[in-house]
Amino acid sequence: MKYCVADVSFDLEGGDEDARPSDEHAEMKNMIGGDDNSSHSMPDMEIDPRNERYPFSIVWGPLPCLTWCMPCVGHMGIADSRGRVHDFAGPYTVNTGHFMTGRVVMYYQINKQELELLKAKGEPGRVWDQAIALGDRTYSNLMHNICCQNCHHHTAQCTKNAGMKINWWQAAVLVFFKGKCVSMDRTLFAFGPFVLIAVFIILMSILA
Repeated sequence: MKYCVADVSFDLEGGDEDARPSDEHAEMKNMIGGDDNSSHSMPDMEIDPRNERYPFSIVWGPLPCLTWCMPCVGHMGIADSRGRVHDFAGPYTVNTGHFMTGRVVMYYQINKQELELLKAKGEPGRVWDQAIALGDRTYSNLMHNICCQNCHHHTAQCTKNAGMKINWWQAAVLVFFKGKCVSMDRTLFAFGPFVLIAVFIILMSILA
């Protein structure tokens, strides 16, 4: 479904008191802002790979051929508080609940400090979900560009909407260096071809 809304952005850390945002902007900010003095229970953070649910996480999967040649290249998405993956899959297209590349291979779930940042703005699940919803609306009106307007940028925009200072390449670093692999078989499926190609090239160079 294509959302026919304009590209919108706002400062979640606060802004000019004299500014006059539109009704939609004000409503979204109020939903994300919440009550700073209220206490909120911990959200459900359980990872469920069997049902492809990764709450409060940045997720990654391989792109055939590209990942086989460059392991760091792949497809990225972001999962809402219920664990459903949202990903910018192509021009004017944001998927919800079905990852473009199939099964998730690696994921980074937000840490305690980042969760506290969400709690400071309101109920964590609502803050996170509204930030992703805003990112989805924005990118469902944008053309996909493999270099400068892609799935990584969509993910980074969603985290930015939630008040986190994470850009597109930092999101990739978090997944690869602080994230977790879902399972050994998925990891082998993603990176096995690269290893085989590398071994083949090394053997050919030795025997040549």
